[in-house]
Amino acid sequence: GTGAADTAPRVPPSAGAAPPPSAAPSPPPSPSPSGSASPSPSSPGAVPAGFRTYRAPEGFSVALPEGWERQRTSRAAEQSYRVTFGADDDPRTLDVTYSERVGPDPVAVWRDTVEPGLARAGAYQRIGAIEATTYQGREAADMQWITTDDGARVRTFGRGLLLGEGRGFSLRWTTPAADWTDTDSRQTLRTVLRTFRPGAAAQDLP
Repeated sequence: GTGAADTAPRVPPSAGAAPPPSAAPSPPPSPSPSGSASPSPSSPGAVPAGFRTYRAPEGFSVALPEGWERQRTSRAAEQSYRVTFGADDDPRTLDVTYSERVGPDPVAVWRDTVEPGLARAGAYQRIGAIEATTYQGREAADMQWITTDDGARVRTFGRGLLLGEGRGFSLRWTTPAADWTDTDSRQTLRTVLRTFRPGAAAQDLP
């Protein structure tokens, strides 16, 4: 799955858990050099204080908390990749994934492509239903889930955005499950969703 309007979108509330199916885990990411970051713009509401706009060499951009860097990059194919952002002293992470092999239904991408791999990885629990939405004028879908990472429960919000021609992005915001309702974390997620841009080339796709 892969991304809402240019105004700050809501963070979906928690709901009941659904039993997971099983499938194969995705490959682990590999190290990659960092991209460039630029100071946040001064226009009111564009990027809050304490954030900077990161412009990736792949073309996308997003506002990140000060001190966050590009930590890892994995590539499944020539034009498919996942970039992980975070900071050494911060347990939260943001994954930006791009693929050129996504299907035409963003809900089905989460359900049929992503969720089976999460389930087989173990200790996976989806929270609520996969919700269709609109993001930046395009078809999108949201999914939330809990997994265990090195013995700690973590919670992820994922938004998938379709670009057309089989292309799409997903944003995955992960925090310790106990910190999910933390005000700063929720504000950071809202800022990420409001400021993410897939890039001019992607926006021009039908």
